[in-house]
Formats: sequence, C-alpha cells, structure tokens
Amino acid sequence: MSFRAHLRPVIAATLLLVAAGSGTAAAAGPLPASSSGPSLSAQGDVELAPGLEVFHVDTASHQKADGSVRGQFTGAGELKAGPVDLPIPLSIAGPVTCLTVHGNTAAFLYPIKEAQPPILANLLVNNTSVLFTVTKGNNGVNHVGFVGPLPSGFFHGCEPTGTPFVFHGTVNVTG
Repeated sequence: MSFRAHLRPVIAATLLLVAAGSGTAAAAGPLPASSSGPSLSAQGDVELAPGLEVFHVDTASHQKADGSVRGQFTGAGELKAGPVDLPIPLSIAGPVTCLTVHGNTAAFLYPIKEAQPPILANLLVNNTSVLFTVTKGNNGVNHVGFVGPLPSGFFHGCEPTGTPFVFHGTVNVTG
C-alpha cells in the first residue's frame, strides 16, 4: 500500500475532527506541582470560527528533572454557537510524551491512545499523534493550534507551531 493510501484515512479523520471537534473523554486531572521543569495546564473550548466552539480540551503536563514528561490530553466534541450547546459523540485522548515551553507558549505531543466512535479509533489509535500548541495571552485572550493527527513518525520533538484559534478557558504555563 502506498504512503498516499495510508494517509487517506488520516486525512479523513483529521477533517472529521476539525469539522466536528472531538467527544467525551475522561478529564486529564491535576498533576502534582513541579518546580523541576516546565509545565502546562489548559481547560476550555477551542473556537473554530467567531462564535463557534467545537472542541473541549482538558490537558495537564509537566517535565520532571530527568527530562521525562508526565501528562494527559483529552478532547471532547461539542457544538457551541449562540444558544446551542450540544455534545458531539467524538473523543480522543492520549498521554503527553513531549513538552516544550517558550515564555507564554507551550507545545506538547500526544500519541492517540483512545478515540470514539470505533471507526475513528480504528483509524487513529496507536498509529497517529497530535502536536498541540497553547499561547497564554497577555491581554486575557488565549490561543491554540494543532498539527495532526498524522502518523506518529512524522513528529521529531515538539517545538511550538502557530496558534490561530481562540481558546476560551484557563491556561497556565510555567517554565
């Protein structure tokens, strides 16, 4: 099977995630405070377009003194537009395996280890990863961006990328 044929399901799943968000997943939960290295926590909603939120994020991670990273990402689909507030039955989740912090911007990489519905899981779980970047705004407006899901071998490290989407929620970056 060609690389292009392998990439088609990933592209289809990416479009599905961008169009609809991603669904119910367990909360990342708090991590112990770490003075030994960078950390990130973010809980809130990604605004795909003005007034249209489609993705709820819950993530927390920190880098330990030995350089290893501990953390979790969960994403839950939603449709919030004006008075409409509906869950979308899609979800993705995975452990944070890489964390990079530059000032008020943090990026992390997570391999997708859980996804719903099953067809999405068949396409993404144990095959793909996502690079997620968060910028804590000095003016109170936070932004996020992501690359993926793409085959996990595509990623080498986790340097921050662009953050084109407004993020409504809490962001804490240290490092």
